[in-house]
Amino acid sequence: MSVESLEWFDIPAVLGRTAASVLGLSKVPIVDLDETHRPLVLAHLLALDAEDRRLRFSHALSDLGIARYMNNVDFKRDSLFGIFGKDDMLVGVLHLALIPHEEGSTTPVAAELGLSLRPEVRGHGLGTALFKRALRHARNLGVERLFIFTLMDNEPMLGIARKLEMDVVKSDGQCEAHLKLPSASAMSTVTEFVDENLAELDKLFKRSLNQVLSWVDL
Repeated sequence: MSVESLEWFDIPAVLGRTAASVLGLSKVPIVDLDETHRPLVLAHLLALDAEDRRLRFSHALSDLGIARYMNNVDFKRDSLFGIFGKDDMLVGVLHLALIPHEEGSTTPVAAELGLSLRPEVRGHGLGTALFKRALRHARNLGVERLFIFTLMDNEPMLGIARKLEMDVVKSDGQCEAHLKLPSASAMSTVTEFVDENLAELDKLFKRSLNQVLSWVDL
């Protein structure tokens, strides 16, 4: 990836990456996705090749299977986070699926994480940034433990899990990683609020810039 394309994922220049690091903010603008983003998430997943689908879903899910998966995503219950590229398309998506204490309960006790990234943006810490954003959100929701269920050969996912000091257990070709979360704090709540608003500001800026560039090309 070129320096120019990497800069596209930086947080707004009005803050600066150094200030963001000191404040514990995401190093890239990560958008809290909602129901209006469902078609974009679907397009992102359908663009994955067979191998990437196998690593994401533990088997090479068909187009129909991905469509069914997206139809079952409940944006009111779960949380999805995304990173947008220059073309206003999603280059990375993380699904935080909440697991309640008991059936019918609205209080989550645990959550499962699922991550997908487009090939051209891998290896630059975007997956880790999405994980950290989800971890902060889960903590603020009162989630006690996070889980990842993946294949034993999914080294990128396991690498992120180890980086975040998750406990990893391997068995019969499958891996389970889990992490106990601390309770929410005033700082974690404020940081998430700032992250959300910076991401929205950045997205609006990019959309406006894309519009200006399209006019220039006319």
